[in-house]
Amino acid sequence: MSNVFFIPTGDYLRQFIGNSMVKPSDIKDILKKRGVYSSSNEKKTLGPILVKSGISPEEFESLKESIQTKEENPKVQSRKLKWESDDSLIEAIPHNFDFSNLVDDPFGVLSIDNAPVFTVAGDGTNTNHLIAEVTLKRNDKTKNFGDDVTYHQCSIELRIDDDKNVSLNVLTKHSSKETLNLVNKVTRRIHNHLKDNGYVSNEPIEKILFGNFTNENRIDFLVAMAKSNEKYLYYKDMKKVHMSPDEDVKGVVPTEIELFEKKVNDLMFKGKNLDSSVYLKKNALKKHIKLCSVTSRYELDDNEHQGSCLVRIHFPEFDDDSELLMEVENLNIQKKLPAELKSDIKLQILKFLETKKMTLYTKYSKKQSNP
Repeated sequence: MSNVFFIPTGDYLRQFIGNSMVKPSDIKDILKKRGVYSSSNEKKTLGPILVKSGISPEEFESLKESIQTKEENPKVQSRKLKWESDDSLIEAIPHNFDFSNLVDDPFGVLSIDNAPVFTVAGDGTNTNHLIAEVTLKRNDKTKNFGDDVTYHQCSIELRIDDDKNVSLNVLTKHSSKETLNLVNKVTRRIHNHLKDNGYVSNEPIEKILFGNFTNENRIDFLVAMAKSNEKYLYYKDMKKVHMSPDEDVKGVVPTEIELFEKKVNDLMFKGKNLDSSVYLKKNALKKHIKLCSVTSRYELDDNEHQGSCLVRIHFPEFDDDSELLMEVENLNIQKKLPAELKSDIKLQILKFLETKKMTLYTKYSKKQSNP
């Protein structure tokens, strides 16, 4: 049955307004417009009134919009290619770039909901800065009505460095495993297109991987990534670290590490100013520690919005192929903002940190340590 003209009633409507993204205030606004007033601000009181009286197509569309504007928590990864052409990106990436067959889903649950194309990003003047937005639709009939259709945004952003036009940065934003798989496929397709047409070298895409660091340099890299003294994003302290003793390191094991050996292999520390911990400061201990995650607290001031946030910079696994991720775990702004604007502020925070990521990677990776 098509849902295009379906208006839920009875139990379907109950399931729909049970979605956590439908707020009591949304239901109260609908009832208020009908001339129905209630002193309650609870969904368990307001919901039955709506279920018993039914919902109009316009009211249904309004509530669907509440669900679809759910605040996203963007995540960012960077890849790098060596640019070897005098052409611009807009010349290299055709307008009709192939986005077909990106979803491999035999059950028909997933589909691309828009018609993605690469366009010039920002103010539209830099033809070496392109972006493509992709919306992935997930239709899961095993979920309650209202929770059965979800939309997941992702984007692929390409920019040739301003200095000598020698590198290509691939920026991805994703909000689910499905969108991560999709942007990874787009990235591979872009790489193949540029390589086949002579725009980049035959070198593999450069990624920031867990295995590209020594234990000591991985700690220095993550701590340096976390710290920012800019007014826009001012580092306050480190709240969480996730690490593991490295049992493969030869030599005498320091007493502080022996406390964990053979008993604990996965440690999550929470507290204040953890970057001053001996495990992240003392060189004799660093070589025995595999650090995969740091979560730090910042003050945010972009002139228009003031507040605070937590940013997690991490490798998802203690695995050499695990790729660096950054995400804003918590964002508190002094005034109430729409979910879309808060998501955009999160992305701007990640892009701010992104600007120094490759520089620090070059400084601390094994490639730099062992030329």
